[in-house]
Amino acid sequence: MNRPRRATLVWTRRVGPNVYHQRFSDSLIARRAKAGQFVHLLPGSDHLFRRALSVYATDPRAETFDVLHQVLGAGTRCLAHQPIGTVIDTLGPLGNSFTPPARGTTPVLVGGGLGMAPLRLWAAELMAARSTRRGKPVAPIMILGVRTRELAVAPYQLRTLHVHPHWATDDGSLGFHGTAVDLFADMLRRNDWGPGHAMVYGCGPEPMMKALAELCIAQQVPCEVSLERSMPCGYGVCMGCVVTSRGASGYETYRRVCRDGPVFDAAAIVF
Repeated sequence: MNRPRRATLVWTRRVGPNVYHQRFSDSLIARRAKAGQFVHLLPGSDHLFRRALSVYATDPRAETFDVLHQVLGAGTRCLAHQPIGTVIDTLGPLGNSFTPPARGTTPVLVGGGLGMAPLRLWAAELMAARSTRRGKPVAPIMILGVRTRELAVAPYQLRTLHVHPHWATDDGSLGFHGTAVDLFADMLRRNDWGPGHAMVYGCGPEPMMKALAELCIAQQVPCEVSLERSMPCGYGVCMGCVVTSRGASGYETYRRVCRDGPVFDAAAIVF
């Protein structure tokens, strides 16, 4: 089990309505964290429970890692307003990570809202693999959905990866008018992303993950989803984050998002 660590807040930037991008210094998390994994941060000494946040970026040389989160309550508000230099009690990296796509297949990353956080790190890892491996892997396609243009919070951070996202907005104010899954379905019809040609990775609200999973299953496209759940303990003891999973023989069982995930084969989850 991970032992608590002491990560130091390097800086905080407000990048959208109640959305904060924060950088922390911690050599172990910066070195070991993989896309899909999360950290468990205690917002302050007067808070009992940690907040589980996906790792958004890492810099092993600078020994830093980043998170992206929205203020939703007292804990995230406290975290967002901590002074620079505050030492935060931290667990991590926790959970599993995304599975690399088979050679020659197109990785398609579909995110909703702040579900883009683990996908941004995954895009960085996939692009890094292109520069270091023989027979370059296929560049990732990124599809991101938000309610409105104001919530498209981090396009500049994606440009540094040379990944150009396809945006979808509920109100049509940026890119495709509809959801990220609607846009993915539209692109699926126009591209050769059928069985054996693409691997889909998703993160976002659970109804969106359900829709994405159903579409991928219907089209026989492999898909992994990173699930977002409240994770009071973060390492599988409290059972507060269980989901129903279907085994190969069709039986159903419970899986812990924090311990067994947060990344799952979409076809194995009973939404």
